[in-house]
Amino acid sequence: MAIIKPFQGLRYNQEVISDMSSVVTPPYDVISPDGQERYYQIHPNNIIRLDFGKDIPGDTEKTNKYTRAAEFLSNWRKQGILKQEDAPAIYIYDQEFLSGNRWFSRRGFIALVKLEPFDKGYIYPHEQTLPGPKADRLKLTQSCQANLSSIFALFPDGNNEVDSYLSTMAVSKPEVDFTDDTGVKNKLWVIKEKQTIDRLVTLMKEKPLFIADGHHRYETSLAYKEQMRKENGRLSGDLPLDYVMMVCVSMNNPGLQILPAHRLIRNINDYNFDRILKSLKESFTVELIGKGCCVEEFMSRLNNEAENHTFVMYVGQEDAYYKLLLSNEKLLDTVFANNHPEWRHLDAGILHSAIIHKILGIHSTDAAIKEYVKCVKEETEAVSLVKSGQYQLAFFLRPTRIEQVREIAMARKVMPPKSTYFYPKLITGIVINSLN
Repeated sequence: MAIIKPFQGLRYNQEVISDMSSVVTPPYDVISPDGQERYYQIHPNNIIRLDFGKDIPGDTEKTNKYTRAAEFLSNWRKQGILKQEDAPAIYIYDQEFLSGNRWFSRRGFIALVKLEPFDKGYIYPHEQTLPGPKADRLKLTQSCQANLSSIFALFPDGNNEVDSYLSTMAVSKPEVDFTDDTGVKNKLWVIKEKQTIDRLVTLMKEKPLFIADGHHRYETSLAYKEQMRKENGRLSGDLPLDYVMMVCVSMNNPGLQILPAHRLIRNINDYNFDRILKSLKESFTVELIGKGCCVEEFMSRLNNEAENHTFVMYVGQEDAYYKLLLSNEKLLDTVFANNHPEWRHLDAGILHSAIIHKILGIHSTDAAIKEYVKCVKEETEAVSLVKSGQYQLAFFLRPTRIEQVREIAMARKVMPPKSTYFYPKLITGIVINSLN
């Protein structure tokens, strides 16, 4: 079973920081270089200086963005900018947001969860991880000795018992209430009553947890724990480094929204669109939707498509949109014969293996996969980047279903990177967990 417990979180002192929206950010891995600079300029105490610091010319092993993050964290605590909770707490966290033409509210709770390896236990991943981000997050954890942002996890809640209980815990005025720069309303309630917390712990006792976002940070926390215990054999008992901070959300929560992460492709070797189109037609029914279409038109066609494994491809040099419908199931037998057979039912898996790998010749084993493939949420951004010539092709997908996430995770398999885009992203800086 997953083990959860309250903790004394570090939070921005609202007597010092009057505007919470000026000091928080989205997760580091969705922040562009321009966005990083913007957050630096918004406020001198913005969490960006801790979680996603700048490289500066002249940096060394002893002086760098990681050591600067630790100095900022220490100084902000001393100056009262960050203040530790006076008692262990669990935090109820709401995000209200607009999706399409509807407002949704996604509610979860923030707690510590005991770390356990992915190959056993009750915590399940669903996506592949890459060594670069894990190395970066490990250096940051080593320097700051803190979880600066939460892992995002999901749990089954068939009868909505936990969600209903969270609603009874969040009836008073929230302690934190602000709208971030994406228009999402963020609210936080601080729950310290032991009896209330114990009831939640009991309700969660038999539930597995499925990681939605934060796979790299979870594996980093595992590596940090193992490293610290190995380096200091005297460490024993239940320690802060045995836990990681998580936001836990019910799989039944009506505000749980998964968006597709569309793929942009560049640096295709010997790029020849006619050759690519010919190869696609061997296994896909290819239909020209139109040229110069508006985004709403082609996404409507895609989302209303009844057939499985349908994609839209945008070709910048022609300003043309094509619908691709898998027509040759035997292709999947070949592509998935020896590698990731569980991907044959996933649109993202078919796109990566049958099109990006087999037809375009780009492989996930390439050391610099990011030099070829970029994932974006916004369709207009994807079209713009291809039109500008920065990328050659764009492939648009429909969202992965939550049932697919659970099925893949329970089988202890993983999806291709960025198969899911859970929206909205959790805010970094609303609560910090010190590992000291």
